[in-house]
Amino acid sequence: MFRQGSFLKRAACAGGLAGCLTTGALADDPIASNNGLYPASDKWSGRYLLANFDYPEEAPIEGRWRGAAQAALTPETAPHYLEALKRHLEPDLRVLIDQVEQWDPKKAGWYDMVWSGEGTPLADGSTDPTSGREALMNTYTGQILPPETFTTVPPTGSVQNHAVIYYNDVAATTLRDVWGDLYVPRPERAQFRDGAIVVKAEAVPLSAEDWPVLRGAASWHVYRPSIAAQTRGEKPLRPEVLEAHPIQMAIKVKDSIAAPETGWVYLAYVYDADHPGETPWDRFVPLGAMWGNDPNLTDDPDGLPPGATLRESWINSEAPAFTHDTLGWGGRLAGPMDVATRHNVITPSGRRYVAEDRLRASSCLSCHGAAEFPFTANLYPSPNRSFPRDGEAFLLYDPGSADWARWFQNRRGDDPMSPNIGGLALDYDMVMMFALSNYHAAMGAEAFVRQGLDGH
Repeated sequence: MFRQGSFLKRAACAGGLAGCLTTGALADDPIASNNGLYPASDKWSGRYLLANFDYPEEAPIEGRWRGAAQAALTPETAPHYLEALKRHLEPDLRVLIDQVEQWDPKKAGWYDMVWSGEGTPLADGSTDPTSGREALMNTYTGQILPPETFTTVPPTGSVQNHAVIYYNDVAATTLRDVWGDLYVPRPERAQFRDGAIVVKAEAVPLSAEDWPVLRGAASWHVYRPSIAAQTRGEKPLRPEVLEAHPIQMAIKVKDSIAAPETGWVYLAYVYDADHPGETPWDRFVPLGAMWGNDPNLTDDPDGLPPGATLRESWINSEAPAFTHDTLGWGGRLAGPMDVATRHNVITPSGRRYVAEDRLRASSCLSCHGAAEFPFTANLYPSPNRSFPRDGEAFLLYDPGSADWARWFQNRRGDDPMSPNIGGLALDYDMVMMFALSNYHAAMGAEAFVRQGLDGH
């Protein structure tokens, strides 16, 4: 699969790549399944999930997603697309949600990103337990959201999500194109083929008593520090086995017919405790879809002028009410775990969004459209590269300004957001951007390093 040079010799792996994954993680290990932190045997007796890096040279034709659109999507045709995609993914993702103990990404044909498993070393020689992928489910850790994010059905405390991110076989052929040599990546090849699908399934470590929207949800287990320990600022921060409940599936599909301007359709499904269904998978319902940023509406500070209608997003009005608290700018698509609403925002005009005054600052496509190499633009419409946790002071451009609108354009996947630096667009793939950052950190090229991947 990979041309790994001396790496395999250093790792002394028997049986090829899969054998490497059973050994201890090495420093700067591009194929580490996780961050190397494991619970004691009296705390966990289940399995440790291994990542799948055996990228195919080409994807089989049989069973490939053919799309469900004969022309560019519209708000009228989007619901059918969402229904068809869920049916297409059901044989695999039902197992991930309903029978997670049987989930095997290798057997199912789903793939992980290299250079993304290892944790971040701390000054004392330990590993940041919120970094990398954890060992039980291979999840990334998301931001902590304050309870006031959800005004309709507020949780008793803060919310944090833990996300698995998988690429289907078509998408994995592009991962092979880029990472065929783990130590000589080819970011110029980071352009996905039609039929590529990337799935992000997200769970929160709260109970139904903490947040009623989780009633009857499925259960995962992750090895991460608790929300309480993080908010208290405990040092050292220690992971523990947490029960987490899947609440959101964010999926993107490369489909140049359905999305001719951007190439991508972004879709979100959310758990609805009140929806009829025998299993948690059955109770995941569409939140919406997005295939463009409606750039013609970006000169309005609210992102949607009076009397106007978004034509490149569709939102399900029957989705659980709490999911509408966290939609993106002007009502564009963003899921409840996507951190599209920000608190404590400052803008160049002097406007401040504090306390209950929050700003819908993002959307699925506006965020992922900033994926480029070398990185320059923030994930949000901001003049700097900082990415603070929600609630910390955050400088953003004024909504409706020309600077703000740069994030809400429709660009092809090979059209970088910052062409002035001669950079390469990464086809809306944020995980690829962070993997390249981790690679350059290992190589000592600090100019190309960005903050670690946040699983939001």
